[in-house]
Amino acid sequence: MKYNLLTILILLLTLTACGNTTLPDIPAEELVQRAAERMKESDGFQFVIERDGAPAYLDPGETLSFRRATGAYVAPDRALATVRVIGPGLITDVDVISVAEIQWQTNVVTGDWEELPPNWGFNPAVLFDDDIGIQAVLVADLSQIALAEPENLVESEGPDELLYSVTAVADGTNLYQMSGTLIGPSDVTIQLWIRPETFEPVRIVVREPEPEDDELESIWQVDISHYGELIDIQPPEFE
Repeated sequence: MKYNLLTILILLLTLTACGNTTLPDIPAEELVQRAAERMKESDGFQFVIERDGAPAYLDPGETLSFRRATGAYVAPDRALATVRVIGPGLITDVDVISVAEIQWQTNVVTGDWEELPPNWGFNPAVLFDDDIGIQAVLVADLSQIALAEPENLVESEGPDELLYSVTAVADGTNLYQMSGTLIGPSDVTIQLWIRPETFEPVRIVVREPEPEDDELESIWQVDISHYGELIDIQPPEFE
């Protein structure tokens, strides 16, 4: 009897472990569609964007390059972020507020708010715009969409739960316009991690070949969290 009870206990533990490493079967295309819809339905969220690889210049003079941004988005067209920029002999953070296509930034030297020219590369409000942002790219610009193995991202500072993972190739044309010329215009590979209960995309990784060497790549990682938690975002007050 003791042997039988022990055997049953082991079987139950095994089944429980197996249940933690599988997810319901959903086609990759449907997962991407639901993820895009979830982003569009959300009133806002928080984000962290990181870039590794060749410099992604923010200004026409190619003096400041993007490294990292931490911030929040509020639908339909507002965002704020603290952006880490790298320049000649300089690594610093600047604050950015975006309302539609208008942006303000704290001056690198004085810290005072100033309106940015329209050709300044990074606009998080546009990045998450329903019509031209990431959501639109997921709906219209992906090909070769395929399921990857479900994954827990806790070891890379992601959520501690099993997530759907989807890979695809993205046409870089719209990404190029949406990102202010920072990503694309060539095709890029993309991977998404999606929550199984809510279909919230929690991480998007974009890989693109570096222009000077196709064997090297630049990597963009976008982490999205705190769906529905809104922050009041207003244009800055000038003294």
